[in-house]
Amino acid sequence: MTVFEEQSAGEKAPEAGAEPKRRSLRSFVAARATRLQEAYREDNATAVAQLAKLRRGVNQSLGADLELVGLTTVGLYPDDVHLRDEPTNEEQAAYAAITLFALHQQGKRGLRMHQNGYSFGRSARLLGRKAGSRDAVRRRFNAMGTAITWAETLHHARGLIQQFRAHDIPLDYGRFAADLYRLHRPDLANAVRNAWGRDFYRTDQEDTAGEFPASDKQGTD
Repeated sequence: MTVFEEQSAGEKAPEAGAEPKRRSLRSFVAARATRLQEAYREDNATAVAQLAKLRRGVNQSLGADLELVGLTTVGLYPDDVHLRDEPTNEEQAAYAAITLFALHQQGKRGLRMHQNGYSFGRSARLLGRKAGSRDAVRRRFNAMGTAITWAETLHHARGLIQQFRAHDIPLDYGRFAADLYRLHRPDLANAVRNAWGRDFYRTDQEDTAGEFPASDKQGTD
C-alpha cells in the first residue's frame, strides 16, 4: 500500500463522492489563485505580502503556519461541515496548489501564470519545447508520475513549476489541485497519470512557438 493509499483509506471526507469534491476544489483554488493574481498584477500591497508568505509555505506541512491555513484552505468547506483535526485530502491539495502558484507567479507581475486550460501535462510539453531539453523534462515528468509519496510528488512538481516560471509557461491551478486530490485515491490516480501522459506526449499543432501570451488571458475557471 502506498502512502497515497494509506491516507485515502483513513479519509472520512465530509462530502460523498469524488467528483463533487473535485469540482468544488477546482473552483475554489482557481478563484483564489485568480484573485491573488489579479491583485498582484495591480501591485496591491496586501496581495504582494500574501504571495510572499505563501511561497514560504511550499516546504512546510499544512498547519505548520496558522496564517497559511487562512490563506489556503479556509472557505473550502461550508462552516457547518464537521472536519477531523487532520487535514483532508482536499485541504492538502488546495494548500499545495496555492503555495506552488505563489512560487510560480513570483516576479511575473506582467503575466498570468494561472491560466485556464493549461494542464500539467500540456505545460510540461511546452517546457520541453521552450527549454530545448525535452529529455530532461521527460525524466522529471515521468519521475513525478511514478512518485509513491506525497512529499516526492510535490518535490518533482516544485522542480517543474520553477522551470515553468523561468520560461513563462502558465498552469491551470484549479485543475492541478483537482489532480493532486485524485492522486490521493488509488481508484483515480491512474486516470490522472493517463491524462497527464496524453497531454505531454501528444504531437498535434495545438501549441506553437510563442503561442501563449500569458499577459493576455484571464486565469478564470
